[in-house]
Amino acid sequence: MDKLRLTKADHAREWLAKEIRIGNFARGATLPPEQELAGRLGVSYMTMRKAVGALVDEGLLERVKGSGTFVRNEIPEQKVQKILGLVLPAWGAPENLDTVMHYSQACEENSWLLKVIYVRSWEDGSVYDLWMNCDALVLTVIQELAAMPAFLREKFRASTKPVVVNKGSAREIGRDSVYYVQDRQMELPCDRLYELGHRRILLVDQVTRHGGEPVTIHSNMTGFQEIFRRKYPQVEYNTALMAFEVPLYRQPHPLICRAFEERRAELAGYTAIICPMSFYLAVTTGLRQIGLRVPEDVSVLAFGDRLEADYYYPRPTAFSVLLRDQAYKTLELVNWRLLNPHALPVAVQTAVQFHEGNSFAPANPKQER
Repeated sequence: MDKLRLTKADHAREWLAKEIRIGNFARGATLPPEQELAGRLGVSYMTMRKAVGALVDEGLLERVKGSGTFVRNEIPEQKVQKILGLVLPAWGAPENLDTVMHYSQACEENSWLLKVIYVRSWEDGSVYDLWMNCDALVLTVIQELAAMPAFLREKFRASTKPVVVNKGSAREIGRDSVYYVQDRQMELPCDRLYELGHRRILLVDQVTRHGGEPVTIHSNMTGFQEIFRRKYPQVEYNTALMAFEVPLYRQPHPLICRAFEERRAELAGYTAIICPMSFYLAVTTGLRQIGLRVPEDVSVLAFGDRLEADYYYPRPTAFSVLLRDQAYKTLELVNWRLLNPHALPVAVQTAVQFHEGNSFAPANPKQER
């Protein structure tokens, strides 16, 4: 169509079609009143009515007498992108930004449109709203799935719309999942620390209360403790001294740095530290504050995946659950589920990687004293 000869109604139709195509008016949703749409675009009511009528004729919209105008549920993919909803925790974990970047790339390559929300609990109504207005939903575990409202669990169980849980099992809601299940690869960094002579190792962690007891928010990291107890019982692996009870929506970094100063005497003798990648800068800063060098005095193992990690100093030795792999495997699983809506739930293993950077060194005998 010649852009120079487009009427105001043509422009309004193009604008409205684009809003539908990119998911601002989701399939099955009620279209706002035509008077309101006209006000948004700055055209007359009659101009917008013509535009809506044109999209009704094209099969994108449907008028229902007495109810309003709706975006049709069955719109060919050539005319509108499928929407992938992604639910992330509403607190400042830096890996959440990387997760969005990886999902954005995966969605673009698979002709999906990504919609992201950040929530603090499953009770947040935006989780249900997103599920209603997307073609598939990805849930990052922000709480135990058992804490999810019963009506939401039942909606997820009963629907054939793909729902995939990341970073944890989806057994509680009977859906698919993509996450890391602790395996023998997790022994690699433990073996390396042992080879380097480290016998007193400290965990820096964040915990919350569950049933009155402190529980780590980094459940995958419990695998290190299990490995040391089973394979290297002579290693002291202290999980309590630097475990901080901090609400999920608050940053523990100031507490970590302050604790190195306040617990200097108690920390003496530990030659290695294990921490989440998101705590790595706080840990190395805290060590510098008390005159300890990484890795000459204390080795540090970071757990997690961060795009920026190669630019941290020293470059961390890391055991990483690869977020990019998780995003791409999730999209593959979603596309498979669309073709196999009644197949039994499946769990897919996320790839991991152990990379020895510059934060490992042999245990320093002086530090052991």
